[in-house]
Amino acid sequence: MEIKLDDHYTIVGGRHGQIQLIRHKTNPERRKGKIINGDTLYFQTFGQAVKNYIKQLANESDIKTLEELAAFIDGKLKDVELKINQVI
Repeated sequence: MEIKLDDHYTIVGGRHGQIQLIRHKTNPERRKGKIINGDTLYFQTFGQAVKNYIKQLANESDIKTLEELAAFIDGKLKDVELKINQVI
């Protein structure tokens, strides 16, 4: 199962219960002629992958108050829930 969260992140369900959160780079690096697509993090549950995805997006944004953080997390969780429901 593959869930495209946004332009930069995708969650992929592995064969052996391993969940991957993949970050796609706009300009991929090349090592020894091979393109390296992006960073891959491995998790055991979808919840862990979603939590890490939201944490990474929160680190990249300009959040200054706890109210903004709560609204940001709530909005991202709703977006992810809709995308997961579309795939399932």
